[in-house]
Amino acid sequence: MADHPQYKNIALLLLAALLLILLGWGGGAGQPLDVAVIRHFVDWRTAHPQAEGVIILLTYVGSAETLLAATALGAAWLWWRSKRRRMTGLLVTVLGGRLAIELLKLIVHRPRPNLDAHPVPVFSQSFPSGHAGNTMLTFLALALYLAPPRWRAPAVGAAVAGSLAIGATRPVLGVHWPSDVLGGWIFGAAFVSLLWATFYRWPRSAA
Repeated sequence: MADHPQYKNIALLLLAALLLILLGWGGGAGQPLDVAVIRHFVDWRTAHPQAEGVIILLTYVGSAETLLAATALGAAWLWWRSKRRRMTGLLVTVLGGRLAIELLKLIVHRPRPNLDAHPVPVFSQSFPSGHAGNTMLTFLALALYLAPPRWRAPAVGAAVAGSLAIGATRPVLGVHWPSDVLGGWIFGAAFVSLLWATFYRWPRSAA
């Protein structure tokens, strides 16, 4: 029984929850490593102003407009292919995950870094990073729900790589603490894993 995949999944989700609690409780302005990383990138951007535009362009790939548009296109494709349950799973994962991230921001209520002027507009609290969390859950959901089985593994790999690249821009731009970004990645991956496991309990004919 101890080797049953269900128990392993539960253990991983509990570990993710513990890490989120630790990152939410111990990060931010009171965490020396978080502060040191932000200070480093403030100096780095000052020394490399030509790179800032490229980083800003990459961070905008993780904007709500881009991710929601990609989700809408994916849902439309699944609807057209008569994969209605997959379409529902995709929408519930992405929209439910976005809502959960906003609720976590309100609960933790962590201020953003303010060591220099933010080069991009920001509107919400800091933990977890919406760019990290939303790209992880959106890219992973698109990979899982849209890719055929033989392409699913490389699609998931590409989704994770894309989210890592976009999330990493946030501390570089000084708008998120590193612990915010790590928390976003963990939450996004855990949320998709939970919803995908639930999806596979649905009738196989719906897949």
